[in-house]
This record gives sequence, structure tokens and C-alpha cells, in this order.
Amino acid sequence: MKNTIQKFLTCLLLFNLAWIASADEAALKNPDGSWKWTNRLIHETSPYLLLHAHNPVEWYPWGDEALARAKKENKLIFLSVGYSTCYWCHVMEREVFSNPEIAALMNKDFINIKIDREERPDLDEIYMTATQLLTQRGGWPNSVFLTPDLKPFYAGTYFPPTDVPGRPGFPTILDAVHEAWITRETEVIESANQISDTIELATSRGFRALTATPPDRSLTTAALDYLRTTYSHAYGGFGGSPKFPSPANLEFLLGEYGRVADESLLKMVTYTLDMMAYGGMYDQIGGGFHRYSVDAKWLVPHFEKMLYDNAQLAKVYLQAHQLTQEPRYRRIAEEIFSFVFREMTAPEGGFYAALDAETDAEEGKYYVWTADEIQKILGKKQTARFADVYGVDKGPNFEGKNVLYVPNGAAAEDALKEVESAREKLLTARFDREYPLLDTKIIVNWNGLMIDALAYGYQVLGKERYLIAASKAAQFILDTLKKPDGELCHTYTAGVVKQDVYLDDYAFFVQGLLGLYQATGDKEWLNSAKGLTDAMIQLFWDDENGGFYYTKADAKHLIVRTKKPYDSAIPSGNAVAVANLLTFGTDYRGYAEETLQSFAQSMSQSPSSFMYMHVALNRYLTAGEDSGTATPAIVSAIAKVKDQDNGIYNIELHLKIAAGWHVNANPAGQDNLIPTTITVDTDASFEIISVAYPKGRSTRFEFSSESLNVYEESFTVPLLLKQKPNMKHDESVPITLQLTYQPCNETECLLPQTLDIPLEVP
Repeated sequence: MKNTIQKFLTCLLLFNLAWIASADEAALKNPDGSWKWTNRLIHETSPYLLLHAHNPVEWYPWGDEALARAKKENKLIFLSVGYSTCYWCHVMEREVFSNPEIAALMNKDFINIKIDREERPDLDEIYMTATQLLTQRGGWPNSVFLTPDLKPFYAGTYFPPTDVPGRPGFPTILDAVHEAWITRETEVIESANQISDTIELATSRGFRALTATPPDRSLTTAALDYLRTTYSHAYGGFGGSPKFPSPANLEFLLGEYGRVADESLLKMVTYTLDMMAYGGMYDQIGGGFHRYSVDAKWLVPHFEKMLYDNAQLAKVYLQAHQLTQEPRYRRIAEEIFSFVFREMTAPEGGFYAALDAETDAEEGKYYVWTADEIQKILGKKQTARFADVYGVDKGPNFEGKNVLYVPNGAAAEDALKEVESAREKLLTARFDREYPLLDTKIIVNWNGLMIDALAYGYQVLGKERYLIAASKAAQFILDTLKKPDGELCHTYTAGVVKQDVYLDDYAFFVQGLLGLYQATGDKEWLNSAKGLTDAMIQLFWDDENGGFYYTKADAKHLIVRTKKPYDSAIPSGNAVAVANLLTFGTDYRGYAEETLQSFAQSMSQSPSSFMYMHVALNRYLTAGEDSGTATPAIVSAIAKVKDQDNGIYNIELHLKIAAGWHVNANPAGQDNLIPTTITVDTDASFEIISVAYPKGRSTRFEFSSESLNVYEESFTVPLLLKQKPNMKHDESVPITLQLTYQPCNETECLLPQTLDIPLEVP
């Protein structure tokens, strides 16, 4: 098995390059095998852009050359935005952009620009907003017509090559748009200006710090009410078809369960996780989740696999395992990580972006099976048991073939172990099939999500392999995608680092670094996280209204500087930033609070769009409620001199810990935990002779399989101080004791904190 996998990995990139070169190859090549056409995209590294490098369309990448030509010739821009795992993007590439007659129309009247939305999410957001405003719907490929000033005025998604009932073909669209520009240029420009103003209102100017006080519990209550209303009691998840995994919803529910101990909330999460894990959206042979289910039952997936989905879901399954100790949730998380190590990990250490849904222009071909194929590989006897466990005996469920699923759900866990060898045989056989397109971009923000998930996996499961992989990826980004001036870059592909950084890159990567610090206690990860957070504030913070912009102030060729607070398939960068800032503690809490204020009104109007912001808000509010203050203090302390004898001062330090929290005792009972310690500054006139730390309570929490020692509620620490030789103490200046502690609750541990405690010494 291992040799087969090694062979598979060795050939993976060769398969990938062959996939790119083979799309409609006969139509695009001369009889001698040379390409008929080659455009400027041949110099790009994005696998998606390279798919279009031999179209007859004179594609440009987004940049100065194309934009300058549009202005010089006063031509409209046709902007096509897509990504490598987009099914309809591939269809339009084959049917429309490979058509020489259609390409001739495009080349004559337009400057044609192709964008990979994963390389340029800033442009994708702006022009997808335009499409949604103009058509009341969206999707990819996103097809937008712009004035030479980059302002949109007409848009759509997929356009067919010829007119069909109720839908004009792309040549008809091209003629109509060009005619409008030639005959009514002033009207087109006026319309484009109005649309651009609306985009700015929707993505930036619409967010203001409207409240004078921090958001309150009513926001999270409304979010919870929304999830209860949209939850599917029949199949789990939220809403009908298509069904997306929505990990932010599940993480929010887990946070609410930890706060109020409502078993119905935990059941919503576990039932959803079970339905997803045993359905066809989960790759029952190779591990990892497909992008979404086209039906409400989680049965038939859209077969693309994304790094960000699997990172977020691995962490949620680990959280569920911590709370319930159910082995099936651990199994799914481990299988996700195995899939990522096997198929989506670069030799350099970063993680690849995505796997396509189709091969040979056929969606799901790599993943589905016929009963005859299975029997040929397994033999009749082994097939019977396998077919029963994975639903094959119930007949085809996808275009005459079988998407494997587990009809008996959690009750089949023992049966899954029985057919494990059969599963491995099918996985080995699947390696011999033509492999889907692998998008080898290493994207910083998506890698941050996987680094965080792996670090968390190490904390929960103790597997050294997870820590090694997370550390290697993080170090790769710090070494390779960080400029000499300290700024990050967005992507790395085939040895090329490119694209200006976005808010998400900083926020998600910092989250991953904090995860590594919490898993290891290594302060190098913490120092890197703090340095990048300071840079994030400098580059993206909105001094006027609070919150973070998505792009830097000096970003080129953007008609709008957006805020992007909404969750999409990934969390909002603003929301992740809030969670990070709260983790850092007092010095950064003001930025978190102002960000929450800035988006409070929008959070109340559309709870489903801000679910990860609600996760961060929940943490903020819970700590505040526990301490009874708006700016929560998890630990408070008072130091008093009890008595003195011959220059030795007997001190009592009284500490109080907020309800629901604890701090690690000294000793903590586990090597990787940071104990509570008391020190005095080395420049002080006094020094500590001894500290009598209380024993603490030995306990075991759901997030740890080992016992640990903790302090809770209130306790007293006696210590002895004496004046240093040859140092005079100014009685008007209090001594400052420094308390270092790590606050934790039932579900998470924050970063270690330092509390300064003044002490009046007579």
C-alpha cells in the first residue's frame, strides 16, 4: 500500500500537467502537434489561467498592460473570473473560449482579461457584487463587462456558445454590448458610475461604528434563533439543497453549548456531523470532504475538494470528539489529515489549494463506481459485505454509478473496520485512474486554516505527525512568502511568489501561529503572531470607522476598497482578526471591540452572513458576563503586606478567577502547560525569596485525556520578599508584582497573560 501511494505521489504533478494540456487538445493543435494559439496566460503559474493559455482568445492577465491598452484604444474590457475546480468555468472554456469564431469577436472589440479568483479575491469580490446587483444572482464563471475605467455595467455568469430559449448566446451578448458602447457611450458610463457607487456602499461605506457601546447578547441570541429555524431535523445541516457544510454554524453552536449546556445544541451539531460523515459528500474511500451536496441528504456531492473546507471540518470534528469522546469523530478528523498529507501537501511543506470535480469533462468520474468494477477488484465474497456496508446493494445513485455512502450511519462503525482492507484495495485501484486537476497554488490564508487544524489535532490527539506538518508549513510561509520588509505575499505556485497580501492572509495565518503556540508553548510562534498582527493593524485598520479593510491602502487598480466582513466558504477575515485580538489580551482588545461595533448593525440584520463573527462575539461576551464588566478581567489580584521581620516581608497575594474559567496551577501537571508564576521586575529594589504555590485541584477536562492541576474561584499565594543589598526603596513608589497565568475554560485555552499587581511596601 505504501509503495503504491509513493508511486502515486511521484506521478501526481505529471498527471496534473497532462490534465491541463489535454482539454480539447485536438481542436487546439495543428496536425504536427504544435499549438494553434498561445496567449499571454502562458507566462502565468495559476493552473486555472494555464487552462486558457492556448485559447484563440487574446487573454491578458489583470495588470498594467491590459488596462493601459483599454484606455488607449477606448475599448471595453471583458473580464472573466473563475477558478480551477469550477465546473461551468471548464464548460465555458471548452464551448466558448476555444471557439475561433467567438474568439475573433472578442479580440476585435474587447480587451479580454482572465482572473483566477483565488489569486485575486479582492477583484472577485468587487465584480461578483456587481453581478449580483445587476442580475440578482451570482456564480462562476463570472462574466463582467467594464468601461476602460474598470467600472462594471453589464454582467452574467455562464453564457452558452449559441442562443438557447430564454438565454442569449455569448456572440449575441458581445454584439449587443459593443453596440451599446459605440452608440451610447455616455449612458454606459453613467450607468457604470452608479453601479460602482452602489458597490462601494455595499462593501465599504455601509459599515459604520453605529453603537456607542459594545454589541450585546441579543446578537448571538438572534443568530441562535436563526440556526434553530433553518436547521433540518430530518438530515441535519441548515436549509435545503444544495447543502453546504457550514462549519462556522457548527462552531457557533458548540460555543453556545459550552455556555448554556443545552443538549439540543450539541445534538444539532453531532447529528449534522454524522449525516455528513456517512453521506456521499464524504469521500468514503480516500477521506476528506467534497465541496457540497447537490441534494438535501448529503448523498450526491459536487466532487471538488477544497483545502479550506477540510481544514475547518477537521477542527469541528476534533471539537466534537473532545466534547463527546466518540471515536467516530476522531476517525473522520484523522482521515481528513491523511488525505491532505497524501494528496494536498507540497514537498516544500505548504498545502495545495484544491482538487477538481471532473476528469475527461465528466464530473465525479474519479470517485464513482459500478458494482462490476468493485467486484472485479475485491472478488465476489468480499464485494457482498462491502456492498452492504457502503450502499452499493441498493443500486446506482448517480448517473448509473454509485457514490459510496454508509446507509446505517454510526451503527456501522464496527462494520467499517471489517471492510477496511477492501477500502484500501479500492483506493489503490483508484490511483490508476486519471487524476483530477490538482490546483498547486499554496495560498497563505487557506494554509493558515490547515495549520490551525493540525496544531489543534496535535493538542487533542497527541500525534507528533500533525505538529511536524503544521510547523513545517508555518515555517515555509515565514521563510518563503514573507518579504524583506516583513509583509506577507498571498500565493506561491511552482516556485513563484506573487500577489499583494490581503487581510485574510494575516488573520488566518496568525490564527495558525497562535494554534502552534498553544500546542507547544514555543514563544517563537507567539512572537511571529504578534509581529504579523501589528503589521495587520498598520496595513488594514480603518481609523475612522473601526474594522479592517480587505486590501492595503496602496492597492492598484481597484474601484473600491472593500471591508468584506461576511463569511463565505471561509470565515470573514475581520471575524478571525477579532478572535485573534481577543486571544492576545488587553493591549489588543480595543481593536476587537471597535470591529464588533462597526459590524453590529449588519450582524443583527443578517445573522447567517456573520456566523464566525458571532463565534468571536460569543467569546467576548462570555468573558464579560463572567466578570461582570464590559472589558472582562478573567483574573484579578490584590497584594498586601501581612507582616515583616528583619527586612523579610510576608506577603499575601489574593487572586480571584472569573466563573467558568480556571488557570493552570504550579506545577500544572503536564509539561506542555504554562504554570501560574509570580515574579518581580529585575530592576525592582526587592526580590522574591520564596513562593508557596497552592497545590491546586487535580481534574480532567474534556479537551484533555490527562489530568492536570488548576486554580479556580479564589485562592491565596503566600510569598516572602526582601530588599536587595545596596538598593534603597522609595516608599512613594509601589513595587509591581507580575502574575503570569494561562486562562482556560471547558473548551479552550487563551494565550498566557501577564497581570501587573501593585504592592505598597512600608
